[in-house]
Amino acid sequence: MYVVIIGAGEVGSYVARILVEDGHDVAIIEVHEGRARHLDGSLDALVVQGSGASPAALQRAGIERADLLLAVTAIDEVNLIACMTGRKYRPAGLRTVARVRQSRQVAGEVALSAEDLGLDGLVSPEQAVAAATMDALQYPGSGEMRELANGKLVLVGMGLSADSPLVHETLAGLRRDFPPEFLVVAVQGRDGIRIPTGADRLAVDERAFVLTLPKNLTELAILSGEPWHRVQRILIVGCGNTGLALARELEREGFAPTIVEHDHARAELVAGLLPRALVLHADGSDPEFLRTRIEEERIDAAVVLLEEAEKSVLIGVFAKSLGARKVVVRCDESGYAQLAVKLGVDAVLTPKRVMAEAILRYLRKGAIDSTLLLGNHEAEVIHFRVPAVPARTALVKKPLKHLGFPKGALVGAVIRGGVAFIGSGETVLQPGDELLVVCQPQALDRVGKLLA
Repeated sequence: MYVVIIGAGEVGSYVARILVEDGHDVAIIEVHEGRARHLDGSLDALVVQGSGASPAALQRAGIERADLLLAVTAIDEVNLIACMTGRKYRPAGLRTVARVRQSRQVAGEVALSAEDLGLDGLVSPEQAVAAATMDALQYPGSGEMRELANGKLVLVGMGLSADSPLVHETLAGLRRDFPPEFLVVAVQGRDGIRIPTGADRLAVDERAFVLTLPKNLTELAILSGEPWHRVQRILIVGCGNTGLALARELEREGFAPTIVEHDHARAELVAGLLPRALVLHADGSDPEFLRTRIEEERIDAAVVLLEEAEKSVLIGVFAKSLGARKVVVRCDESGYAQLAVKLGVDAVLTPKRVMAEAILRYLRKGAIDSTLLLGNHEAEVIHFRVPAVPARTALVKKPLKHLGFPKGALVGAVIRGGVAFIGSGETVLQPGDELLVVCQPQALDRVGKLLA
């Protein structure tokens, strides 16, 4: 597939590297000369220096043969104009996706949809991060949670302490002893993320990603060996557009969050938009202020959404030390993110990764419905659909253990007739089944061909 990306900031360059690693042809348009020059020397892609809204730059990038146009600059208007201009040069066969910062939470119900603008998709970093934060807050145990397959399944990432029963025997042994609706599908250790086998033993201080059904979340929290608790009183530090989007979601779910915003004008604006929330104009990094708020209001969940990675991690770790049961931190630096998890932060959200997940679903059409990234694109959880008429009849006649799945790939769950269940080596697929496959990048192409 040929993809043109407009904007080589954190999101654009991150998505570009993923697509190049996956074997796609990529062209990037970047207005900043220094950034374009750096990318040209570090990435196997065509780099064009210029404005993404410029017809000349689009033509130099090969827009006439593009299959997908991703406009992900920091300026909404440039993204929208670039997509509309791209359609002019390739009116048929080009899908267009634009990044927009002005979310519906801010713009209100009059916000335009992708269909209104003649585009295939609009992706909002604020709404994507807010949705991922809501997932993390809903899990009662320590760690993070993400919903999959429209809520039919959940993936929980949990740290492994010396008290966790998951570290005492092989994964095959755990499957015999534990309920059948739990499956460890990936493990994050010192050497990155690996797809485990039945002979794999988990180690203390590693992070296990467990796939299960939503109804099992409380039981999973208990089995983890860590304290579990359902959050009720939530503190948000930093209320930009992401914080506002999250606060709106929390109010819809019946929560009345406490919000700390350093900018006075922003605090007044947010207070007028949120009828249930308590909005405070203060510095959330002030230790004494934070201690007072958490102790007096008995805060049990803290969400830190500041753009400064160091400050976000520090506030999150401090909130954990003060007794917050659940701590979610925004952090764009991978080194700080790993440190935050080691220091007890439950979930670290990287906007560029969350945005990449939202964008990739427009790229991987056909048999793939969605994708979820683990680590720094070290693995993906991919939602496949088995064709109604598979190209290979063996696909729906043999048990999974005989289908020849490559190393670095694992079928985690099957959805059949709208009902999800954890698969096993004896599971035989049927036409129309949906699969949740955990896969490392090097195995993705082979898995795609196998399930075609």
